[in-house]
Amino acid sequence: MMLLGMGPDGHIASLFPNRAQTSYKGKDWVLPISNSPKPPPERITMTLPVINASKHVVMVATGSSKAEIVHRTLETQCLPGAIPAQLLAPTDGVLTWMVDANSGSMLDPLEWENWKAYPRNNLKN
Repeated sequence: MMLLGMGPDGHIASLFPNRAQTSYKGKDWVLPISNSPKPPPERITMTLPVINASKHVVMVATGSSKAEIVHRTLETQCLPGAIPAQLLAPTDGVLTWMVDANSGSMLDPLEWENWKAYPRNNLKN
């Protein structure tokens, strides 16, 4: 199981928006990060292919400060890499979102079954 949080810009692990590491598709499991937009500037991160190889990815978001990015991640179509959390898609596993009332306050899940409005959704009954 991979347990992740999400930054206010939608970054996961240390995969930040519009950075080369976010689109990495090679075989390395870990990548160096330099000049991170958030301290510390030097760090390492697991790659997205490693994260998406997990049998179960759990994304946790809490608090009203995450409401806008949770909404943008789950209900807005963005360019690939603009919101790294949108790239979570376990290849042979399950993705579970855990949000509290505050971080989920901008969501409108009753509309998610409208496939024209939400073509990326993969809801299973």
